[in-house]
Amino acid sequence: MDAIEEFGLLVKALTREADRRINDLLRPLGITTSQAEALQLLDRYGPLSLGELGTLLIAEGGHPSRLVDRLVASGLLQRESASDDRRRIEISCTPRGRELAHAARERKEIFRTWMRGRLDGLDLTSTTSLLATCLVDTPLSETVHQRRTRPLAGEIPQQPEA
Repeated sequence: MDAIEEFGLLVKALTREADRRINDLLRPLGITTSQAEALQLLDRYGPLSLGELGTLLIAEGGHPSRLVDRLVASGLLQRESASDDRRRIEISCTPRGRELAHAARERKEIFRTWMRGRLDGLDLTSTTSLLATCLVDTPLSETVHQRRTRPLAGEIPQQPEA
């Protein structure tokens, strides 16, 4: 096995292990990792169109319509016409959806604590840079950028410096 193959194998294995652990933590809430991600994004950023949500989701590959349909049917999300454009449909959390988003965040913190313990004392800067470099010129690179820079719900967007 060469270094590139081993790197890919380790990234894939870590992703699967993280998904397994997080799904185990979310199971008592009755939601999946993908559902928790959608709820948390809508709770964090406020009402979004289906397309906007798709640009922020990694789990659904940019096409979250079935995921949203299931969450609407479960009473966790709602669709409404946007106040500024009645043709635009916005998706937002219901009160129960917000509760689950917060509960999922708390459950996922257990995983983050476990991971912090494994990585204690390590500098992640070069690893983060390496992974970001691997994603350059991919749709997921834009997803990461959007998640990093999008203002939170109720936050005033910062203007770029001149």
